[in-house]
Amino acid sequence: MSVHAMSSEQASAVKRRGHQREGEFNQRFGFPEAEINWSGSSADCLLNESRLPLGFAQWAARNNVLLGSCVSLKSGNTIQIHLGNLPELTNKEEYYAAKNALGQTVVDHGIPFEEQQDTLKSRAFWEKYLKKGDVMCYVDDLKGEYLFFKMDDVISFIIDKCEWRLLRTGRIKGDFFGKQVLTYEYRSRKKTFVLGAHGGSNGKKFINILKENLDVCVVEK
Repeated sequence: MSVHAMSSEQASAVKRRGHQREGEFNQRFGFPEAEINWSGSSADCLLNESRLPLGFAQWAARNNVLLGSCVSLKSGNTIQIHLGNLPELTNKEEYYAAKNALGQTVVDHGIPFEEQQDTLKSRAFWEKYLKKGDVMCYVDDLKGEYLFFKMDDVISFIIDKCEWRLLRTGRIKGDFFGKQVLTYEYRSRKKTFVLGAHGGSNGKKFINILKENLDVCVVEK
């Protein structure tokens, strides 16, 4: 179930579980006394060199990752990159949203798709909205694993490998090797925009693609 289809109670439960994961991460890899990041606009956790397993230290050395780095923590079927206004992709003064004959929400972003593509291929864009830390960690509750990726590698992979296409509805889809994974779309109920790997299990699909193509450190929970 995607976040926008949830009730407010379900969405709150997801957020509480996310903050619980931060606490668990701090106990295992960071600083147990660290405050939870409630805003979501900065890094979620910090790595504590004294708590890191040997395998992680070897991965960090191989990838020039500092052992005290900031970490952006992800989990679940959906990975949200940004919720809210993205002026690089939508002109809030000129965009237009309406329902078509099929009841679908159709959006004109007020920015040509060619310019949107250039933005989505720029490192500055992803560093602004995705790079909340030097390390991205995905918590796989089902497999009982922490998956660590160098954030710069994740950004480079998105820039180099993601192919973007514009649908008639105004949604922008991002494909990796022919598989649809990322989406930028308008949420009519809240009148806002969202960018991420959402819909179905696209969050896990995104992580699995990263795992197959990037140097990853896997640590059992």
